[in-house]
Amino acid sequence: MLGKLMARVKPLITRACWVRHWFTVASIDGSFDQYLGDTYAPFQFNEIWGLGEVAFGLRDKIGFTSECFVRARNDTNVVIEYGCDDGARLFVYDKAGNLVYSKTDSWMIQPYTIYRASFNLKKGIYKFVFDFYEWTAYGGISFKLLSGDIKPIKI
Repeated sequence: MLGKLMARVKPLITRACWVRHWFTVASIDGSFDQYLGDTYAPFQFNEIWGLGEVAFGLRDKIGFTSECFVRARNDTNVVIEYGCDDGARLFVYDKAGNLVYSKTDSWMIQPYTIYRASFNLKKGIYKFVFDFYEWTAYGGISFKLLSGDIKPIKI
């Protein structure tokens, strides 16, 4: 039985680029508390849960920190659009672990809102960290690459 389950799950994981580490959210400022588990997501996603379950049986007070590696094939300007209800933030690190970009002004209680992030990358490997939290009521998150010569590295 486990073998059959793994055969069904493996194609999903190998197409995934993001590893999401889920937590309960302890306060309105988006502080993470208890670890719930991991899930996976494709590089670009649009998940609108509305008033339903977000993950792990929870509708509210839940969030994740996620990571994905990308390859900039050339020096490039990257433009990303993401939407969130409630908060989200984006960090980009170079291969040495240095922070090269961050967008944190969207980490707050809000209705579903679209944000754009624009930054330059030199040819190489980068780690994207994308955090999200849902405090209460309507939940949703999206992430879309609008432009840039980057390719996500699949898990």
